[in-house]
Order: sequence, then structure tokens, then C-alpha cells
Amino acid sequence: MEHASETPASALRYGSVAQALHWLVAALVLGQFGLGWTMSDLPLGQLKFDLYQLHKSLGLTIFTLVIVRLAWRLRHPPPPLPAGVPAWERAAARATHALFYVLLLVQPLIGFLQSNAANFPLVVWGVLPLPALIGTDEALGETLAEVHEIVARVLLVLIALHVAAALRHHFLLKDDVLRRMLPAAGNRR
Repeated sequence: MEHASETPASALRYGSVAQALHWLVAALVLGQFGLGWTMSDLPLGQLKFDLYQLHKSLGLTIFTLVIVRLAWRLRHPPPPLPAGVPAWERAAARATHALFYVLLLVQPLIGFLQSNAANFPLVVWGVLPLPALIGTDEALGETLAEVHEIVARVLLVLIALHVAAALRHHFLLKDDVLRRMLPAAGNRR
């Protein structure tokens, strides 16, 4: 693996497309948590229905953005970690990123299938109706709703670990791991 000391300075940070996709997905995912907690506590009615449709549309938007990000990443690999990062941390970073991708792709699919099973149609952004992939099944719908909640909690823990690791690198280790994902202004020392 190439180390930072052997890499040109321009390759030591994520490009603007990767940064934009990272921060956009991060903002949408965090918004989904707030939206999910809010809508689940509402009484039945139009507002609850509208928020659920928004939640579903945002979920499928995140799904699409993650696919775009994965495609981008195939052609534009991430910058190498600093040379001093131990092997276990490199492995943990790879595993965490892989799990993020898996969860960010699986979670919207679980939500979509749960909507199918509960016989709630999905019209993305109020414009694009999506056909159901499975038929109505109340028991399956309840199971998928529980799985959707569990995956959300796992995702929240993973986000907390990711943020904690980035802050550890920035404030304790004082390396450039966090700066390489920040816009250019954030990279000035």
C-alpha cells in the first residue's frame, strides 16, 4: 500500500466530488434520523403521511447517491492514510467504510420492502411511482419495520464511531485524516 510520504500532495486528499457526495449523504442521513423520530411520534393524518413519503424519497435518494459514490470511488480511489497509521487502524477504517456502504444501500431497500409489505405505495418526490417488489404481508411488514429500526441504530453507532475516529485523528493525533475530507479552506494549517 502506498503511504502518504510517497504520494504527491494533490493525491493526499479526497477530490471535490468525493467530498460533496460524502457531506451530502452525511447531511441526508442525519436528517433522516430526525425525520424518522419526528414522524413516528405523530398521530395518523396527512402530516404523518407526507413525512413518511419524504422519508422514503430521501432514503431512495441516499441509495442513489451511495451508488454514485461507489462508482466514483472505483475510478478515484481514496487517498492513502498517513504512513504512521497502524495496520489495525487501516483494517478498521476499511471495515467501517465497507459497512457504511452496505448499510446505506440495505437500509433504503428494507424501508422500501417494508412499505410494499404494508401496502403503502411509494411515489418518489411525489412524481415517480415505484412498483411494489413484494405483495402485502402484514407480518413481514412488521418484521421489516423492526429490522429497519435495528439497522438505523447500528448505523447511528457506526456514525458515532466514525466521527469519534475523525476527531481523534484531528485533535489527538494531529494528522490530516479529517482535513483530507474537508473543502480546500478547511485544509489550511
